[in-house]
Amino acid sequence: MVSYHSAVHAANALLAEGTDGKEHPGINPPLNGAIVLGVLLVLLFITTRLNRDR
Repeated sequence: MVSYHSAVHAANALLAEGTDGKEHPGINPPLNGAIVLGVLLVLLFITTRLNRDR
């Protein structure tokens, strides 16, 4: 159990070294949602057009 806690402490220390307080802007959530919706609609269209189980 002690080794687990020391491993967690070491991992947290290692991850905390790279943070300097600056946050990257990331991606635009509405744009990301629109892209994902478009991809899913294209996949749905392809799936329904290739369905030959009738």
